[in-house]
Amino acid sequence: MSAASDAIRCAGVPREQGFAQGLVSREALRERCAARGPLARAQDALGLLDSASSRWLRDLRRHFPHQGEWLEGAARGAGLALPALVRAARASHRDLPRVLVACEGAGVARIGCALPPHTILRRMVPEGRFRTLELALPWLPAPWLGVNEAGLAVAATSGARAGARCAAPGTLFARDCLERFESVGSALAWCLGRPAAPGASLLFADAAGELAGVELAPKDRRVRRPERGVLVLGADAARAAAIEKRLAEGSRDALAFAQALGTDAGECASADAAGRRLLLAGEEIAL
Repeated sequence: MSAASDAIRCAGVPREQGFAQGLVSREALRERCAARGPLARAQDALGLLDSASSRWLRDLRRHFPHQGEWLEGAARGAGLALPALVRAARASHRDLPRVLVACEGAGVARIGCALPPHTILRRMVPEGRFRTLELALPWLPAPWLGVNEAGLAVAATSGARAGARCAAPGTLFARDCLERFESVGSALAWCLGRPAAPGASLLFADAAGELAGVELAPKDRRVRRPERGVLVLGADAARAAAIEKRLAEGSRDALAFAQALGTDAGECASADAAGRRLLLAGEEIAL
């Protein structure tokens, strides 16, 4: 995992942001795409996409156009054909965290999850929108955890159900919300009103101390609120209850947060909305 000094800086319009990340992460992106085998690489070079990937890209461009442009820039930066990166991005949503936790205490609202492999730290400086500090996978435009300069923090789980009307995954809402909004209410309204495939969940916290989550279920979208100051998404009922009990009855510091997730502090990342910072492997990284 990169230290704060190694954070990738992605500035400008979406294609420029993607190009910057693709250039720095070139080796990781090319390795990821090369693992698909010679036949698949030949299809990528010819610009051929399977029907599922083609639909994924179509809906990404339609409903998340800036993130479609980001992917185009990243492919150029890495020296890859766009189809290769599209396939890698589509497949990698299953690599994102499965369980998200939010808790509030001592005036601090914290959200976070276990640290997935291949994570990078990046500083996003979009034109005319909020600056953000994010943890992401090298081949995805949207982060799985981040905080913006207005004091909104977001975490996203993986998930996209095949056969849905929209193929673009709901995890992409994380990037939209971070660059646009400063409150939980505004972020929830965005996620509740726009198309995306079901299956993902997102947690939000803001500088005013509000916590909430949204689950993109197959037939509806469910807003979740914390109980006893704790909210868990993505876990089965038994594990969610155990995490909630541990944090509700004990300490809510970074170590307790990691232990509730079943990991140690070095394998956990969290965002402090009011502090505009991330806590990563025991290190505080300010926006």
